[in-house]
Amino acid sequence: MEGPFRSSRFDKLLVQCGRLLTDAAEHERTLADLVERLDTSSELLPVMRRLTTTARLQRERAEALHAGLIGDQAGTSRPDRPVVLVVDDSKDGLETVALFLELSGFHAITAENGLEALIAAHYARPEVAVLDVAMPVLNGLEAAKLLKASPVTRDIRLMAYTANWSIDDAALKDAFSEVVAKPASADQFLATVRQLAAGGGSTAN
Repeated sequence: MEGPFRSSRFDKLLVQCGRLLTDAAEHERTLADLVERLDTSSELLPVMRRLTTTARLQRERAEALHAGLIGDQAGTSRPDRPVVLVVDDSKDGLETVALFLELSGFHAITAENGLEALIAAHYARPEVAVLDVAMPVLNGLEAAKLLKASPVTRDIRLMAYTANWSIDDAALKDAFSEVVAKPASADQFLATVRQLAAGGGSTAN
């Protein structure tokens, strides 16, 4: 009887995991395409958004499993798209922004408060982090200061996306490369994220 760590069994597991990853990514792309085509008034749209978010999470888990099997020390394969961390305690807002970024060519990961953002940022090393400011546990301003203080995350470009703080607040301008007030137009939001992902921004991190 084959033991659990025989090379032949591991090879089969690796192939199966690779297929799972491919299927998960294709599932996510199909759902994202359907969401993009749906009329915004459709009752199906919220359901499709939730399914798309679930598909994205499944794909991320498959990536982490595959990376672990091949010995990736970071625990996950680096996506071929810029990684953006989205942080917001509003689940609907979080999923909407993450989906929009995915459809716009980014790889979105999410966190629901500043503490989760610190953990996710150290794990995933995103190019950009988009943070709400008023959040429980650790607010966006506190999280931004800690991200900038860490040698692991200090080069992440930080964007505040908030409705509860003045965009002229000196503390925000000091902590973030860009401050965008909610609600922003899709064009303004995307242009700012793209600028930051390309290494731009009005304030150096």
